[in-house]
Amino acid sequence: MHSSLYRVCSSLLLAAIAALPAGAAIERSLEKNFTVAPGSVVKVDVSGAAIQTTVGPAGVVHLVLKERFRTDDAAEADKLLERFEITCVQQGEEVKLVVRPKKSLGFSWGWNNKVEFLPVLTVPADVRLELDTSGGSIRIGGEMRAAVRADTSGGSITADGGTDLNLDTSGGSIRVGRALGKLRADTSGGGITVDLVGAEATEVNLDTSGGSIQVGIDPAARLSVVADTSGGVVKVEGFGPAFEVERKEHDHVSGRLNGGGGRLRADTSGGSIRIGPASK
Repeated sequence: MHSSLYRVCSSLLLAAIAALPAGAAIERSLEKNFTVAPGSVVKVDVSGAAIQTTVGPAGVVHLVLKERFRTDDAAEADKLLERFEITCVQQGEEVKLVVRPKKSLGFSWGWNNKVEFLPVLTVPADVRLELDTSGGSIRIGGEMRAAVRADTSGGSITADGGTDLNLDTSGGSIRVGRALGKLRADTSGGGITVDLVGAEATEVNLDTSGGSIQVGIDPAARLSVVADTSGGVVKVEGFGPAFEVERKEHDHVSGRLNGGGGRLRADTSGGSIRIGPASK
């Protein structure tokens, strides 16, 4: 995860932007297309911005970096943009977008709170994603077939689904639509919801220090389940005799669904855990 200083700075930056009065603004965008092969990696590393991705046609990454300046002066917008390092390139099998304040200019609230970025990407389902931001939410739309890693220090993470998801936030909730293979979801500041753990899921680890956990499982899944909480109750119910309880207490449940096979572990220090059949 990013440093505590970055988390504090990013939170203050977003608060400062939100507090500015609505008025004249200049909006621009940087737009590029890249040709990619299956298994290529798309990396996004931004400071103080949300990230949005969605699944699109095979073979092409379409990238749009939206830029919003809190000024109506084009010359001032140009000077503000010069204070950022913006890299948008393809090197071999890697597409990379980096947006960072230039270190040589230091950090200044006077200009930094007048610029807002939003990367929006359309990517094939078979490319790997590595998404990092120190101050915004991450939204992964569509079902990814390649590995996804998403890390934010200042917002929530939402993923429609995938076969290999690694999601980490220090300041928000995590919601996953369909966990079809491997899922790691870790947050220090919110709840975790997984709508569906698929029948072929092999490894699911859910950990939060500040919220509840809710999980829906395909009744045909074969999983060993361990759920622990220090701040609520644990309920695993609705599976009938398919779930063989090994240990059951108000704050702990362990057992095997359909004889076990894969593993599901849920752990929270600040809420309850509810695990049951996924809604159809």
